[in-house]
Amino acid sequence: MPPRGCFPVRAPVRAAFGLALALGTAAPVHAQALDKRVPMEPTAWPFTAIGRVNVVRGPAHRGHCTGTLVGPRHVLTAAHCLFDDRLDTWVKPHQVFFVAGQARDRNAGTAEVEAFRLAPGIDLRLATRPHRDGIASEMIGRDWVILTLRQPLALKPVPWLVLAGAELPKSRPGAVVALAGYAADRPYLPVIDHGCAVRIDAPVPGQLTDACESMSGESGAPVLVLDADGGASLVGIHTAVTGGERVGRAYRSGTGRGVAAGSIAAALDAMVRK
Repeated sequence: MPPRGCFPVRAPVRAAFGLALALGTAAPVHAQALDKRVPMEPTAWPFTAIGRVNVVRGPAHRGHCTGTLVGPRHVLTAAHCLFDDRLDTWVKPHQVFFVAGQARDRNAGTAEVEAFRLAPGIDLRLATRPHRDGIASEMIGRDWVILTLRQPLALKPVPWLVLAGAELPKSRPGAVVALAGYAADRPYLPVIDHGCAVRIDAPVPGQLTDACESMSGESGAPVLVLDADGGASLVGIHTAVTGGERVGRAYRSGTGRGVAAGSIAAALDAMVRK
């Protein structure tokens, strides 16, 4: 069965974007299902640099994904979050807004988006998908977008780190892998799976496979490596799941999929470090 991608849920503003690259039918989640994610207050870096990417398609078509501030005016997230299924095309920059470090009615900074840069060759048109809510497997490694904010945010960005072929955390002694984002079940407070694992350049170069818990809304969430000395780096972004369990409109991942930092580094260098 072809993979399914994480595409927008047509629902009120409190609903999140879908997150699914599920192979096969997602099974129902039972009340006792283990959830390793825990809510957190984003009061310290790097979590102050992680936020909601809000997208408004119309009065009844709103949603969000998760993005990471990688420069004073640049945010990295999943490209599919900016695709409008109804019009079969990309949204306009003025429809996108970034809220850093949101915690209920508080945040660390907000900014409008004035432009965005998509991955070369990405194509999410309905005619190219295996089915309407699907995503072609060859598009997973291109499922990224860099947002340019209208004004800089006075926050410390998260650096990116290219680790070709790494299996983390075992190939980086003392490090901890974490996935943090704004999930559908807690859309205004981030949740984190602290202590999961990720393989870089798997199943193919430029992609990643993670064993972190996630739900819809966490599309674009950073896969972080947290070092014992307090350092943190983004080694990729989480965009989809395989073998997920259904939780309402969301999926709790069996195996996460996403984009490795190596696929995005050249564009980030050109835009952020220019």
